[in-house]
Amino acid sequence: MSKIFFSFFVFFFFLHTTLWSQSANVTGTVRDANTLESLIGANVLYGEGKGTVTDFNGIFSLDLAPGTYTIEVSYVGYEPESKTISVEQSDISLDFLLEPMAISEVQVVADVARSRETPVAFSTVLPKQIEEQRAGRDLPMVLNSTPGIYATQQGGGEGDARITIRGFSQRNVGVLLDGIPVNDMENGWVYWSNWFGLSQVTRSMQVQRGLSASKLALPSVGGTINIITKGIENKRQLSLEEYIDINGKSTTSLGFTSGMLDGGWGITLAASYKTGQSWVEGTDVEAFFGYLKIDKKWGDHITSITGYGAPQTHEQRSYKAAIARFDTTFAKNQGVEAQHFPQLVDLGHDYNQHWGYLRRDAEQWNDDYSARIVNPNAEREVLHARVNTYFKPMFSLRDFWTVNDKLSLSNIAYLSLGLGGGTRPYSSLNRNNFVTYSMVENGDYHSSSYGQINWQQIYDRNTKPQMDPFSPNPIYPINPKYSDLLYVAENYLVESRNEHVWYGFLSTMNYKLSNFVTLAGGIDLRSYKGIHYRQVEDLLGADYAIDDSDLRLDYEADPTLAMKHEGDKISYYDEGNIRWGGVFGLIEYNNKIVSTFLNLSGYYSGYMKENIFADATSPWAWNPGFTAKTGLNYNFTERMNAFVNFGYLSRVKIYSEYFQGYTLNFVRDTDNELIKTVEGGYSFKSPIISANLNGYYTRWESIPAGSIRGRATVGGVERDVYGQIANLDTRHTGFELDFVYQISEKWKLQGLFSWGDWIYDSYIEDMPLFDDITNEEVASISFDTRGIHVGNAAQTQVGGSLRFEPIQNLYFESRTLHFSRHYADFTPGATSDIEGNTIDSWQIPPYTLTDFHAGYRFKFAALDDLVFNLRFNVLNVFDVVYITDARNNDPFIHRPFNDFDAKSASVFFGNDRYYSLSLKITY
Repeated sequence: MSKIFFSFFVFFFFLHTTLWSQSANVTGTVRDANTLESLIGANVLYGEGKGTVTDFNGIFSLDLAPGTYTIEVSYVGYEPESKTISVEQSDISLDFLLEPMAISEVQVVADVARSRETPVAFSTVLPKQIEEQRAGRDLPMVLNSTPGIYATQQGGGEGDARITIRGFSQRNVGVLLDGIPVNDMENGWVYWSNWFGLSQVTRSMQVQRGLSASKLALPSVGGTINIITKGIENKRQLSLEEYIDINGKSTTSLGFTSGMLDGGWGITLAASYKTGQSWVEGTDVEAFFGYLKIDKKWGDHITSITGYGAPQTHEQRSYKAAIARFDTTFAKNQGVEAQHFPQLVDLGHDYNQHWGYLRRDAEQWNDDYSARIVNPNAEREVLHARVNTYFKPMFSLRDFWTVNDKLSLSNIAYLSLGLGGGTRPYSSLNRNNFVTYSMVENGDYHSSSYGQINWQQIYDRNTKPQMDPFSPNPIYPINPKYSDLLYVAENYLVESRNEHVWYGFLSTMNYKLSNFVTLAGGIDLRSYKGIHYRQVEDLLGADYAIDDSDLRLDYEADPTLAMKHEGDKISYYDEGNIRWGGVFGLIEYNNKIVSTFLNLSGYYSGYMKENIFADATSPWAWNPGFTAKTGLNYNFTERMNAFVNFGYLSRVKIYSEYFQGYTLNFVRDTDNELIKTVEGGYSFKSPIISANLNGYYTRWESIPAGSIRGRATVGGVERDVYGQIANLDTRHTGFELDFVYQISEKWKLQGLFSWGDWIYDSYIEDMPLFDDITNEEVASISFDTRGIHVGNAAQTQVGGSLRFEPIQNLYFESRTLHFSRHYADFTPGATSDIEGNTIDSWQIPPYTLTDFHAGYRFKFAALDDLVFNLRFNVLNVFDVVYITDARNNDPFIHRPFNDFDAKSASVFFGNDRYYSLSLKITY
């Protein structure tokens, strides 16, 4: 009996054990909620210290015994997510979509938008996308696959890219680096060459279209670009990357993030070196980039010291040219007839007129200085007319203090220094005109390549005696080497210097009033001094140049004071001073279903200009500005939400538009610009598809729109005149759609569509025109812009990409973008044809570009701690011929037909097909 009982006991014991030992397989994926990109190395836990991490495809797998579990998923930079499941006998599949999360400091200071909470249209670009698609270009070029954005490389020089959002130039797009504004305080521009190596430490780049979520008063009419760098919150990582393209341009980059070290320290650093030539001829670059951030966590504080900058020299292609100069076939297809071609044609899409050859001392005097003879040993150099050399280091000291679970404080002090400028040809005998290029086809050392500057001709003229323009009699010291006269430069090179000292202070308070209500506020203080002057860079063989711009000097008493040598200041010398004081406040309500906010900011800014050559100073001009923004987001379900926002801005005109030309006089109309906008959007997110639809209406009033220059007959005499356009209105409306569709585990489809209707809406009557020399008002002009489309950006954008990952860690991606309804840039005052009819600017021909990206991520068994990323890019796969930038009725191409067509436009062509290869090693 006992044996039978024992046998049954053993049987049921093993049966029980077997049943309970049966486990279920729990699998799933972890992705970014907005891009559906797989998140590699995400933590997946089902108990304390128990779990796994996702693989290279963002997939995880767990074998769990029957029971109830809470699966928690976390990833650096994302909001954690958890799901409770009941495990029985069958396998379970889970999908996690994580929302990008800003750490508390960045969330408070940099105003990063949050999905399903912040009621604005935005797109977040992760480092993976930047690395895969950048292909050695400036950062804005990656954003072309974002709806509403049009970015070009302009002339093709390194760092010379520009970006527009919803038809607004980057002067009206706020750019923040870790919460610090970097738009130029004088003109609003952003110079991307100053940040070329930043991608090595970029954690995310977010583009907020429209008025954005920023609490600060920024020039964010079109949008805001937030660049967030890595820091103490990131995992430890060391990377080395080498990039090279078909033109031989190479970039070597190093990046390191320590994460949290013992004692609460953290270090983030990056270094890059770039050299070579862009795809345009005569655009060599040599640039360095350095970045260092030291974090210290102590108690409830995180304190950071950051410094970065990019000393660089790059050659430029600054001026557009007639279409036929680049490509006669393309010109003919646009209706340009042969009689309208310029003198030189078919120089290629990469043609650049700003360089040529020179042999200094190509001729020498004989022993008795009676004649000049050829020097066969003179070396030939390549001389560039347009060279930008600049260094803009930035430093910041910040402290983030979590006072308690409700209150946090952030304080940032920052300093920006600007050093450098750009060269250009100049005329000593007529300071208002630049040198005329001598275009030649061939020849010896007296000439240059086909279509380039004939530096030799200029040099030879500069090394022959010239008549003193101030006196018919020789008055200068004897130079026994050449003759009894020093040689005056007829044409020479100057450098326009643009230096600055800018410091500021940002203080932000964030207080959680309740579980649903948050208050934020702070101050924004800035002080800026810009120093501008022109100096002699290269006299091209002469001994001096003539300049009498410094009115502090008595040239009648001593004409030799007008003799200027290399390094001397000429033409102009002024300082611009800007003071800025702002306050901002925000109240936000969020109960996870409804989120809404009200943001108010105000500032008081002052401008003062000092003409050092004239020893004169303008009075301070002080003006207030303010911003009012509100919005609401409603989450219908876990997958669907909609938002609406409204904004009203009163913006003080920027410094560069406040003064009348080069004078100290304020423009006639200094009224604030007014921006009124409304926007709405709808989003849907699931593990398979993510989609966003947005619509917007923006009215921008009292816009400064540059100057008009020309000739006017006054009292029977023709005069050179100019006028400041200071009071235009525009209306920007449109809608945007983007989506991501995960077709299968191996295939993913992305798409976008953007349509805009951006027009001017003003009639300007009796705008004054001023004499170019005396600055007195001598005439007036009236013009009508109503219904004219805004230029300089494509108003229709269609694109998509298809990504294929056949095996683990290998991807192929094809990306296509189509741009159309792109009106050439123009001066709003020139909107009428010769018959007086108001007419649109010339439309650039539509174009479609396809890029190809491929990459493979791999390891070696003997080097298991190292991860290798090999990437290959082909831009413009089908070698499409296309125009990216154009100027309507450009007088500088010497064919001012005023016909609003292709023969009257100057252009930049886009790059032909080119290839690049990169290898990144990560430890």
